[in-house]
Amino acid sequence: MDWMDLREKFVILGFTMAIFLPIRLLAGQFFLDNWFGMLGVASAISISLVILVKKEKLGRFGRIFKKQMIKSLWGRPAKFIILALVLFSAYFGATILLVERGNELYLHDKQIIAENFAKKSFDKDVISQLVGPQIQDTQGLAQIQYLEYFLAISYAMLNDTTGGWLVNMHVILLIEQLEALGLLWFYRHSFKPQMIVK
Repeated sequence: MDWMDLREKFVILGFTMAIFLPIRLLAGQFFLDNWFGMLGVASAISISLVILVKKEKLGRFGRIFKKQMIKSLWGRPAKFIILALVLFSAYFGATILLVERGNELYLHDKQIIAENFAKKSFDKDVISQLVGPQIQDTQGLAQIQYLEYFLAISYAMLNDTTGGWLVNMHVILLIEQLEALGLLWFYRHSFKPQMIVK
């Protein structure tokens, strides 16, 4: 194991955390009324950092940053980073859509389940009132539609229980994942493997 490389990774991680975290917290606390306004903060800081590194204004740290970016963005870790960002984006986006479907398409069933869940009474009369998903006769889709129905109502009820925070947090996290994918693309175009790093 290359201890110098590991040490450089920790220096970059510590430096970026020391910049991103306080600025994001300060921006959220003092300057911006909602979380949506902070989503461009990470991009602005990242682009400024890349410009400073390219103009060699950060000295030794800039050289270490460039070296680690090239290793991370063009090596094996890049595939895992991209895969994780895409999977998290798909999860957060699907959750938002499921809550929307639970509040729109399955609203009647959600209300019946929520009322009887509070009373802890589910009998045949209650279950017979449920409309359920509109099943298509397509082979193998019924199970997927029932799963979507179950998840849509569950997530919609959870969103109602949290006062809308589930969707708010998932929107923020989805946009941050998409922002991270954009920054990854920007970094890949800014730091090519042909760059000579000393």
